[in-house]
Amino acid sequence: MIAVVAFALILTLCVNDHAEGAEYRVAVIMGLDETAFEGTLSGFQEELKKQGIKIYYDIYRIKGDPEKAREAILRIKTSQANLILCLGSLAADAAAKEITNIPILATLCLRLDAIKKAPNATGISLEIPLETQFKWVQRIAKDTKTVGVIYSNDENHKKVEAAARVASGMGMKLEAQEVSTPQDVTQALEKLSKKADILWTIADNLLSNPQIVKGIMLFSFKNKLPVIGLSLEWVKAGALYSLDWDYKDLGEQCGELAQKILGGASPSSLPPASPRKLTYSLNLNTAGQMKLNIAEELRHGAHKVAL
Repeated sequence: MIAVVAFALILTLCVNDHAEGAEYRVAVIMGLDETAFEGTLSGFQEELKKQGIKIYYDIYRIKGDPEKAREAILRIKTSQANLILCLGSLAADAAAKEITNIPILATLCLRLDAIKKAPNATGISLEIPLETQFKWVQRIAKDTKTVGVIYSNDENHKKVEAAARVASGMGMKLEAQEVSTPQDVTQALEKLSKKADILWTIADNLLSNPQIVKGIMLFSFKNKLPVIGLSLEWVKAGALYSLDWDYKDLGEQCGELAQKILGGASPSSLPPASPRKLTYSLNLNTAGQMKLNIAEELRHGAHKVAL
């Protein structure tokens, strides 16, 4: 009897450790065809290859189209996928809503609300902790006393409240201006220019319109109000800096989670995590125009430096 139990235990351990010759199928739902998405997928594939795990990939490129997301989900339901890798919020939300019998691993999402509610899912959020964001304000614009932010109430009220507490605890003040329509943005900027030392931007559907972004950047230059951008694209457009993630390492981190899931671990036993490596981009031309002195070590450490 003992021998039988011991044999069963050994067999279980072998299966959970990817028995030699085992093959797996991973369905990848690519939300967008962008550098961050491609880099993450590349890191994921390299990590699993490095571990000697044989994977067959079915890649669905939905290009931000909800209809293509639905089509991908229908095809995955009838496939033999052992794991679904969701890159982007649209992919993650669609999979978590429709699929309950296949493990789901999601990333490239600012929030993982749908994933947290699904017992068959886990992931890595792209949301940068508030404490980290304000530490970087103090590193790059060290004389900052007041941070300005524009937000819409429905989407970001709680986040702004939390940010105000964090900023206060770090010796800064958060000056927030709520807007309800795109037309409110100019007036909000006018008010902030009289009080804030720097403008912190947050992901907000109301403010994502390219014309609004362009208006914010023009106001920034005219009024010498530096902007913390949401991405490298913002820095190229004139924002002082932005924080971002190392997407290849993010993919490798996802690969490590995938290895555990394919080895038998339940996604619910793997809490959602944050990426391990933070990068940042600087616009030294903007820094010069705003008369900001950026430390040499920060110049050298930047992932991208816009001149």
